[in-house]
Amino acid sequence: MSAGTDVQITLQDIEEFCGALADLGRGIANLFSLTTSDGQKHRVEGVFDDGVGRKAGIKKTDKGFCIVRDCKGLNPAELAAQDKSIKQVVQRYSYRKVVKQLQSRGYTVAEEKKQADGAIRVVARKWGT
Repeated sequence: MSAGTDVQITLQDIEEFCGALADLGRGIANLFSLTTSDGQKHRVEGVFDDGVGRKAGIKKTDKGFCIVRDCKGLNPAELAAQDKSIKQVVQRYSYRKVVKQLQSRGYTVAEEKKQADGAIRVVARKWGT
């Protein structure tokens, strides 16, 4: 079965998403079709590794972009690994978007810490103008 990722986020900036993949050592192929193991073809903007040896795609929607992934035949451990891998990419995308927005408003990242639960804590400062 193919599915959109469970992560509740609408991707708005494909360039930042590609940057997030690069930050994690993954590339994106400029393929415009993703065929999942159930035989469905999906029109996508690019294809990337989903972390369990399959491909996932980034698909244009009315609200931005979403992730299409291939879940068919995955056992629970593989599905959990795929979820974790895709959530890692989405977290990196979110981080890049937040930092970009902060910088555009004159803030600098003063501190960054990865928390025990995997969350990233960012402290931003803006000096008086």
